[in-house]
Amino acid sequence: MTRDLDGSPAEGGIAGLVRGPERIAAVEYDVSGRLVRSISAGGLFKAALGFAAQIAAQAPPDGRVAVAAGNTIDHLSAWLAVQLSGRVWIPLGLANGAEATAHALELCRPDLICADAAGRALLEAAGAGESLSVDAPATVRTIEPVLRSGAQTMAIKFTGGSTGRPKGVVQSCRAVMANWVNMDAAFPVGEGDVVLASAPLTHGSSHFILPALGAGARLVLVAGAGPEALADIMERERVTTGFMAPTAIQRLAEVFARRSAPPGALVRLIYGAAPFPERALARAIEVFGPRIAGLYGQTEAPMSIALITEAELARPGLRASVGRPGRLSNVVILGSDGAPLPAGDTGEITVSGPLVMDGYLDDAEKTARTLRAGRLHTGDLGHLDASGRLFVTRRASDLIISGGFNIHPAEVERALDATGLVGEACAFAVPDPDWGERLEAAVTMRAGQELDPEALRADLKARLGPVKTPKRIHVLDALPRNALGKLVRADIARHLHDA
Repeated sequence: MTRDLDGSPAEGGIAGLVRGPERIAAVEYDVSGRLVRSISAGGLFKAALGFAAQIAAQAPPDGRVAVAAGNTIDHLSAWLAVQLSGRVWIPLGLANGAEATAHALELCRPDLICADAAGRALLEAAGAGESLSVDAPATVRTIEPVLRSGAQTMAIKFTGGSTGRPKGVVQSCRAVMANWVNMDAAFPVGEGDVVLASAPLTHGSSHFILPALGAGARLVLVAGAGPEALADIMERERVTTGFMAPTAIQRLAEVFARRSAPPGALVRLIYGAAPFPERALARAIEVFGPRIAGLYGQTEAPMSIALITEAELARPGLRASVGRPGRLSNVVILGSDGAPLPAGDTGEITVSGPLVMDGYLDDAEKTARTLRAGRLHTGDLGHLDASGRLFVTRRASDLIISGGFNIHPAEVERALDATGLVGEACAFAVPDPDWGERLEAAVTMRAGQELDPEALRADLKARLGPVKTPKRIHVLDALPRNALGKLVRADIARHLHDA
C-alpha cells in the first residue's frame, strides 16, 4: 500500500466512505449479542460531518476532544467527527475507573468532552463537567473536512500505568499512518472483508477503523458480549478479521471447540496487548487452525513494532517470537553501554521511525529518558535472531533481585505453564526484610485439574532450583487485570498483600 506519511489518515477513510456510499459500513451488537442497528457508508459520513460541525462550534481549532463511550455506531461517528473536524482525539476507556479518568482529564485539559450514557456515568464519578452526547441527533449543519498533516497531533493516549501513573502519549498523524502501512503489509484488509471490533474503540480497535473503512470493508462493533454471543456474531456476520486480547481468544477457542468447527469465513484472529501463553496459544491454533496472528507494540509506538502472521504462528518453532519488525519500524537491540548487539544477544528493545510518539504530554524529563538519540527505549528486553525475528524476553523493570540472585519472572511463569496444571500465572516480588525481594506467584487452576500449592512448589524446585521457586503460590479464581486487560505485577502484589 502506498500512503503519504505527511498526509491525513482521515483522507483514506473518507475515500472509502464516498467510493461506495450505499454499502453497509458498520453494524452494532449489544452485550447480549442482539443486532442493534446498521449504517451505510454514506450515512456514516453524513453523521460524522454533522457531529464534526457540533465539535467545531464548541472546541477551538486544534482543540482537544475527549471521548468516553462504548463500541457503538454513535461512538464510531463521534470518532470520525473528531478527525474530520481537525481536532485532537483523547480516548477515555470506560474500564479505566474514576481515579484514572480524573487524572487523564487533569493532565490533558480537553476543550470538549463527548460521551454516551456509560461515559457520562464515568465522567460524573470522576468529577468532570458537562459533555456533548454522542447519541443525540446530529445537527443538520455540516462542515468541510479539516485534513490534518503528518506532523500534527492526531491523538493523546494514556499508557496502561504498569510503571506508575498513566502518562499522556502524544501521537502524530504520521505515527497513525505508519501503523496503517505496517499492518496492511502483514494483515491486508480488502473490499468485502468483515472486521470485528470487540476490544474497546478507545484502545487497540481504533487502529482498525480507517483500514476497514478505507478498504470498503464492514466493521462489526460489539460492546461487551460474552464468548458464546461473540461466537454467534462471528458466524452470523461471517467475520474475516478480528482483534482481541489473548484471554478473549482463549475463551472463544473453548466455545468453538465445543462447536467442533471454527467460523467458516475467518482468515485471521489477531491478538495484542499482552503475551499469549505458549500452551494456550497452541490450543487456540488447534481449534482455529492457522488463523491466529499477533501484534507487538505499546502506546508509545502503537500496535506494530513487530507483527507475526498466521502462517508463521502455524510453525511451533516460531511461537515464542512476536514476529518481524513492521515495514516502517526500525528495531535495534542495545546493550547496557548503549551499543547495538548482534543477533541472539539479549538487550533493550529500541525502535525508531515514524511509528514512534512525539513525546509525553507536558513531561520533558520522561520524554528525554524514553526518547534518546532518536530511538524509543521500550523498557522491554529481547533479542533478534539471525533471520530478523524479534523475541521479547521480559520488561527490564520486571527483574527481581532476591538474596543477590537475579530472577526473571517470565522464566518462572513458563515453568508454571509447563506443569500443565496452571491456567494463567504471574510471578512478582514482595519486599522482604531478609531477601530484599521475595518471589511469589499467583496462578489460576487449569480446568479439570487439582492444584496443591506446595506440591506445585516442589515441582518448580525440581525444575528451577530453590532460588527461582516462589516462596508462596496463591491460587485464585482469576488474576486481577488493569483497565487495559493487562496483568500488572505490582498491582497483583498489592491485591494479595494489602487485602
